[in-house]
Amino acid sequence: MNTIEVPQLLSKKLYRKLVFKPAGLVIEKPNSFMPTDLIPMEYVPAENMLAFRYGIKWTRGYRFVFGRQYFVEIRNEDKNVCRLKLGSYYSIRKDLYGKLWNDIIHQLWKNYFVNIYNYYYDLYKIHQTFELCGIGFHFDGIGWDLQNILSWDDIAISSYYHYFMIYNRHNKAQRQSRSFATDWNAVILQVLIKEIVKERNVLQS
Repeated sequence: MNTIEVPQLLSKKLYRKLVFKPAGLVIEKPNSFMPTDLIPMEYVPAENMLAFRYGIKWTRGYRFVFGRQYFVEIRNEDKNVCRLKLGSYYSIRKDLYGKLWNDIIHQLWKNYFVNIYNYYYDLYKIHQTFELCGIGFHFDGIGWDLQNILSWDDIAISSYYHYFMIYNRHNKAQRQSRSFATDWNAVILQVLIKEIVKERNVLQS
């Protein structure tokens, strides 16, 4: 399905409708007081999508957490940000919003951001140096400053729900972490490094 419908928190009425088209993402914002032919919407062209990030923010009361906000942010070439937010309070629609949030991330990757991943992967294959999410790439490895250069044979990754860690398997003090919620294109960086390390391990075995 290339369409995702998000219901309102306390009713079955539509809150947002996301249509993932080859040319871009259409976000319809229904309003019960407006005619259907005047539904406000936001359009994000595929060619303008340069980065995205996603995560969960917690809503805290005096003594306990009473809500969560699932969010996805898309940034364009002018650094303008399109924000999608699904807020659940007192566990209302928590599971549904969590599933829809995952579906949105999957659709963004499949329809748009896998192309950016392929772009960086192709740069690696032609031995082109580049930087992604603050990590410098060259054919023999990666680095984040002059003192921290790792060859591909030394790189390991530990992945967690909200972030992942890149480190030297022989010296874990030599490490960098990236958060999916705060670092733009962190998931592209994670997938790219994992794929390159996997390929090189296969070639060497």
